[in-house]
Amino acid sequence: MEMAMQSFNPVFFFFLTTISLFFLMHFLSPAKAASEIVEGVCNDSDNYSFCIQALESDPKTPAAKNHMDLAVIALNLGISNSTATRSYIARLYKNPKKKTDHRKKSALEGCLWAYDGTVSSFRSALMELKEDPLTANYDSKVAGDGAVHCSGLMTSSGIKDSSMSNGNDFILRFSNIAFVITDHLDG
Repeated sequence: MEMAMQSFNPVFFFFLTTISLFFLMHFLSPAKAASEIVEGVCNDSDNYSFCIQALESDPKTPAAKNHMDLAVIALNLGISNSTATRSYIARLYKNPKKKTDHRKKSALEGCLWAYDGTVSSFRSALMELKEDPLTANYDSKVAGDGAVHCSGLMTSSGIKDSSMSNGNDFILRFSNIAFVITDHLDG
């Protein structure tokens, strides 16, 4: 027992503890800061749980140091999701296997047009972030208009497609998240 007590060096223990705490704080503080930013944004969003899941789905989120970093992540998520939804609608529109009546075909064409605007709005917002945050905020908000328009076209033409409906819902949520984040940028 005496031997164990003699090998304990309080200076070494203090040094080891200090170094460990330094590394722990250094590596955890960016993730903690990002987590606090995400929490704040998602608390202000229309759908907290979707917001958390969406932002945490991007591996860059833990490294986000501020709202600008998080805005880039959210807008890129909006771009990729609106592009994917547009591609899905384009496949339905061009699908020769399904006989689609004129009214539905016209609605799909309208949705394609609407999603062109959605993708453009998300891209514009991304490009405007640093020079004109107020315009980026506006473009983030109007990015959801294409999904609203497409939902209306689906309803009026009788299109019942869960993938399209989910895509529209997601775009509205991404638009809201991007709008909330860009609202925190200095303009």
